[in-house]
Amino acid sequence: MNRKVLQVGLGLLLLIGVAITIILLIPTTTSFRGTTYEPPHPAPEIVLKKSNGEEFQLSQYKGEVVILFFGYTNCPDVCPTLLSDLKTVNTELGENSNYVQVVFITVDPLRDTPVKTQEYVSLFNSDFIGLSGTIGELEQIWHDYGIYSETDHPESTNGYLVTHTARTYVIDSDGDLRLSYGFGTPTEDIVHDLEILLN
Repeated sequence: MNRKVLQVGLGLLLLIGVAITIILLIPTTTSFRGTTYEPPHPAPEIVLKKSNGEEFQLSQYKGEVVILFFGYTNCPDVCPTLLSDLKTVNTELGENSNYVQVVFITVDPLRDTPVKTQEYVSLFNSDFIGLSGTIGELEQIWHDYGIYSETDHPESTNGYLVTHTARTYVIDSDGDLRLSYGFGTPTEDIVHDLEILLN
């Protein structure tokens, strides 16, 4: 009887040992803090002219993580706040920031030329890319990414505001749309997720 109890006990210890080994050897699933796209799917292509006349193609950035945001240079609050946050994210990533590209696309092409848009984002970080284009080019991109924008008093070329989607999108190094963040997401949450994607 004692022998049987001993065998059961040893068998139980063996099972526990195997279970612990499996837990230690198999990496646990790390959860993202942003909104995830499940399954990840290819990010819609973006083709626009940069301020220097060169062509920007999103697909050429495979191998890097792209942070994409839509806004405008006359934005009084959301856009400068977010660009400041993304500057902080870049700083906190350290050397990993070399593998992250921030791209800002205007929702106000009537005022935002490619040069003006690039100059604006460069105030926050000279490595950020600012893009504009024709209304036709941009409308297709806005549609592809589900961007809403509405201009109040569009007949005025000076003082109008643009209400727009204020989400940040993350495209992974495979070119897949992986994550998005609402305005006001803590920078440490974005850094946390980017480090997972980069490592």
